[in-house]
Amino acid sequence: MAQDLNPLPWGAQDRYQAHFIVKAQNPINFDDFIARTRVKTAGHFAGKKATDVEWVGGELAGSLNSDADLKAMILKLPYKDSFIWVEPTKNGMRIHGKWKSSQDLGITKDLFEVYDRIASHIRKNL
Repeated sequence: MAQDLNPLPWGAQDRYQAHFIVKAQNPINFDDFIARTRVKTAGHFAGKKATDVEWVGGELAGSLNSDADLKAMILKLPYKDSFIWVEPTKNGMRIHGKWKSSQDLGITKDLFEVYDRIASHIRKNL
């Protein structure tokens, strides 16, 4: 067998995520707190924009869908930042977006406000 002359670059990659944690004291039902955005788009390539955002998941997704201000805030974000996940962990909830390269990693004021609004919904549902 011949050795591959162009091996795949395995190992550490320069991809990062910023996670926001909401601590939970009480035991929680994990299925109720799973949520992620489903984004409808218009345009192509660099001109691609989010036109509608829907939350899918457990009970928390219903609460997030009913917040029209949160939806408007997400639609103002850049396309790549409109993908948001909420996942329960052992001691709380994790809110995060897509993986980003080291040059793109950063949290804008608008993105922080969206994450803070999501955290307030999580605290209400706890």
